[in-house]
Amino acid sequence: MMILVNNKGNFSYEAEGVVLIPGTNKVDEEAFERFVAHPLMTALDEQGEFICEKIGKSNAKDLIAMIKDTFDLETLEGMKENESRSSVLKAIGEQISKLKQGEQE
Repeated sequence: MMILVNNKGNFSYEAEGVVLIPGTNKVDEEAFERFVAHPLMTALDEQGEFICEKIGKSNAKDLIAMIKDTFDLETLEGMKENESRSSVLKAIGEQISKLKQGEQE
């Protein structure tokens, strides 16, 4: 199962073949469990560096906050696939537009 992991830090982190860039990342749940088992990642997780949400299980308000912190178009497009809530879809669309506008500048 895929989950959303928000890397609240200012750095990318890599362990066990998983790379988390700053902002929200779409990650396989089992891969994230291996990632967070690494001693450094365990410490960062305990400090609140990573926030996890199961796709389709989070409330709209929390998910919209994560969307606003998502800077990967592929992740945003993937979020749309299983989402039916209009407020969440609107937030995804706005973030995609914002990122695409930034690419053109």
